Amino acid sequence: MSEYEAVRYTVEPVEGDAQIEIVIHASDGNKWEYGVPYSSTTGRYTFEEIDVIAMDFGDEFAEELSAKLDEVMKGLFT
Repeated sequence: MSEYEAVRYTVEPVEGDAQIEIVIHASDGNKWEYGVPYSSTTGRYTFEEIDVIAMDFGDEFAEELSAKLDEVMKGLFT
């Protein structure tokens, strides 16, 4: 069972850096921030914290967040 509910979140590239910023605002008022580095040549990234997000916010939200991250990455390389 998840501990928190995501009230809102953003996934966007960091200007001038090969990194995607993820900010999650939780139902308890806390804010989680992550920087996801990626290869500007291949577009590959590693986001190991997704397992922690799944435990804290639930699998459904983790899947939604992963899809959004993939969407943002695709937008950078098209």
